[in-house]
Amino acid sequence: MSFREKFNWAILAATAGLLILYGGWYAMRLAGGEPVTDAWPALLAYLVWFVIMIIVASVLAATAPSDAEEPADERDKFIDMKAAQPAMHTYGFALTGLILALFFFDMDKWAALHVIVGIQLVATIVEAGAKVHFYRMPI
Repeated sequence: MSFREKFNWAILAATAGLLILYGGWYAMRLAGGEPVTDAWPALLAYLVWFVIMIIVASVLAATAPSDAEEPADERDKFIDMKAAQPAMHTYGFALTGLILALFFFDMDKWAALHVIVGIQLVATIVEAGAKVHFYRMPI
């Protein structure tokens, strides 16, 4: 398995775990009737994700330095382009739904912030999952 495939598996796992934790926290706040009026959880989620990705990339690069330093070949570039399509569709449809919710249902700006974080996490999962799928295929 190549460095890029391993890294996408790690992105997939870490992002799914973070989405479950973040979504669970948000659902518990809503179920408890507490309004979500701060941005620190979103900032913390981004920071945690960023730190996890640095650690994972460092560990993977340390275990196979020659593989990590290889430049992207044509197959890698094709997989990157092909996997971006479902991720961009996810962004497009989800953000359109969010805009409709903001205008038609008078959604709170803080709720919209946390929904945007969720959309970004879901789109990252879609892209990483697509990349893993395409790495498994003979292209």
